[in-house]
Amino acid sequence: MPCFYVPFLSDDTKPITISGDEFHHIAHVFRYQVGDEIQLTSGKGLLGTAKITSLDKRQLTAEILDICRKEKSSPRVAAAIPLLKNKHDALIVEKLTELGVSDFFPILTERSVRQASANTIDKLEKIAIAAIKQCDNAFLPQIHPAQTLVEFLENPAEFQPLVALESGKNIPLTLILKQMPPQPLCFIIGPEGGFSEKEVKYFKEKQIPTFTLGNHILRAETAAIATAAQIIGFFLEKNESYY
Repeated sequence: MPCFYVPFLSDDTKPITISGDEFHHIAHVFRYQVGDEIQLTSGKGLLGTAKITSLDKRQLTAEILDICRKEKSSPRVAAAIPLLKNKHDALIVEKLTELGVSDFFPILTERSVRQASANTIDKLEKIAIAAIKQCDNAFLPQIHPAQTLVEFLENPAEFQPLVALESGKNIPLTLILKQMPPQPLCFIIGPEGGFSEKEVKYFKEKQIPTFTLGNHILRAETAAIATAAQIIGFFLEKNESYY
């Protein structure tokens, strides 16, 4: 059953009114009618089931039938991703949101081919909203402002950075995870042309762990999805309820 994004959803069971884009999707795209049940997500930890009790041309009212509060598991996983041409960075946000990544840090590297525009973050946020609706995710990831790679590494928030490299002597990601204490992680993916020699040298100077995903050259979006899947799979082995 499709899920709809209602950021004002709360723990109480008072009837709610839905208008705007979500109303359009419910009433005109999926053509729900009075009496139908719909699934809701707040993006802040709540999933709910509601029954439509009234519907007009602009809005609908729904009775809350059930509310479930989810807790975001620890450690959190974030991704620092390059801005890519042909909307491939949007694909990364979509698929990593489905997997459960909590934060996205758009980065600009020396070989980046695309710069951030005034609406870049807004577009990525809309992609993330669509993704949580698709997979019934209770948490909307945070899309941080675009910054340079160096700016991010100077202040990676609470996350331990890890870098995916396609060259040099790097060890498999799973081995790095086994050697590290449980902590919030942010993996960094390079642009279409890879990281520059200067950037690779910077990683070494900062003693940032680097890892390999295998012996094939991967596209940035493939590397991002593969990395997120491996990290979250590793945490699932430790905690089968990891969310």
